[in-house]
Amino acid sequence: MATANRRTGTSGTGGGRYGTEAEEEDGHATIPLPVTIRPARPDDLPKLEWFGLHTPHREILAGAFRLQERGDGAMILAEVNGFPVGQICIDFLRKRPSGRATLWALRVFQPFRKLGLGVRLVRAAERLVLQRGVPFAELGVDRDNAGVLPFYERLGYEHCGRERGQFLYHTPEGRLVRVAIDQWLLHKRMAEAAKPDIGRGLRLAAE
Repeated sequence: MATANRRTGTSGTGGGRYGTEAEEEDGHATIPLPVTIRPARPDDLPKLEWFGLHTPHREILAGAFRLQERGDGAMILAEVNGFPVGQICIDFLRKRPSGRATLWALRVFQPFRKLGLGVRLVRAAERLVLQRGVPFAELGVDRDNAGVLPFYERLGYEHCGRERGQFLYHTPEGRLVRVAIDQWLLHKRMAEAAKPDIGRGLRLAAE
């Protein structure tokens, strides 16, 4: 049985156009999707491999989550429809003596880029740094990835040095991978009035 298109009145058979009232004339539709910014949970780790894209980094993901469980870090996600489409991590331990929290592993799943999720994840991380009373948020930008510098500069980050070295991780198959580090360091001073807030867990409101 033919069904009528509610917008055009054309038949749903043959050459008629199917559609809904949300569709544009070219057939495209805008679908609003709520975003939740929240701490990672254990069941997020397999999803954060993003269908195999980050499976080689399984050990890194697990290590970041353990840091959160110990209270020495945070793993913040942007969730859309039950799936983690963005991530940022914080390491409170590595540069604690110098009053710095390290922000790292900011990434957004390709179909959800250029929608402002990166900014929201950075802001959420900064709020946690403030809650802990850490004077500076610091992050590294690979020197061969200079194109992202304006993004962080717009968020108030300033150049503060350079870092070289390497880090190691094992793939799920047991292969040892060595990654060279050559980064610009950027930092941002947090509000002076922040008071330490340790031991109460992560408090992230949905955005």
